This record gives sequence, structure tokens and C-alpha cells, in this order.
Amino acid sequence: MSHRAVVQVLALALLYAVMVGSFHPVDLAVGAVLSAGVMRLFPLAGLPPAVSGRVRWRRLLHLPRFGWALGVLVVRSCAQVLGVVFGHHGRAEHAGVVDVPMGERTARGVQVSSWVMSLAPGTVLLELDWGRRVMRMHALDASDPDKLRRQQENFYQRYQRAVFP
Repeated sequence: MSHRAVVQVLALALLYAVMVGSFHPVDLAVGAVLSAGVMRLFPLAGLPPAVSGRVRWRRLLHLPRFGWALGVLVVRSCAQVLGVVFGHHGRAEHAGVVDVPMGERTARGVQVSSWVMSLAPGTVLLELDWGRRVMRMHALDASDPDKLRRQQENFYQRYQRAVFP
């Protein structure tokens, strides 16, 4: 195992320990085993690939904007879901599946877009079709699929691309 892989396993194991709220050696060992398994099954789950210092700083500077936009997206999505639940906005009959093009996203960009898609209430990633380069998502309100595609592309272009291309 390379030095970089060991660092990734340790970082993920520490994250696991924080999530379970215990730094007991057994929990750390379980976290390390799970982390190694996750990295083996999902190679993109590790730390981002090495980039130049200039690119790293540019991405770091854009990270707060991305985080803020993600927070706003989650709050707006929660409001939309509550509106549907209480019958004030939209109807559950409009739920459906929409194919969102991956566009120019890198593999890591697709991974982050998929995560963002699933984090926002009301939408969830169903499948990544690498052959057709589309992300299939289920939306609580899929009455206007083109609008959903534009929203996904707009979020990527305005907030995500600078950090996770």
C-alpha cells in the first residue's frame, strides 16, 4: 500500500471514529478495515488527486462559496419538500426520473454532483450511466425535466466547477 493510500485510510478511519463517537482502538481498527474496503470498492472515495499549488489555492478560495450554495440548496429543497407534504406547492404525482447529462464533469465532478443531488431533499441519484454519460435522478417534482437539468447545470457551472470540476 502506498504512502498516499495509508494516509487516505487513516483519514477515513478517523472520520469513522468521529461519526461513531469513539476513539477506542477496536473502533479505530474497524474504521481502518472499512476504509480500506471502501477505497478498494470505490477508488474515487479517497482524497482528490494531486494538483499544482496554484490550482489547490484557487479551489480552496472557491470552497466557501460552494459550501454556502450547497447550504442554500438544501434549505430551499427542504422548503419545497415541506410544501409538497403540506399540499402548498406541487403534487407528489409529478415525481419522476430525469436524465441529467454529465457534460464536461470529471469523474470526481460527477461524484460530487451525485452527492449534491442526493443531499438535497426531493432529489436522489438512481444511477450513473457512463456509456451515455448521464446521471439518472429521481425528483419529487419532475414536471419540468428541462428545468431540473438547467438547475443541475447551473449549480455545477456557478459553484461546483471551480472546486470540483
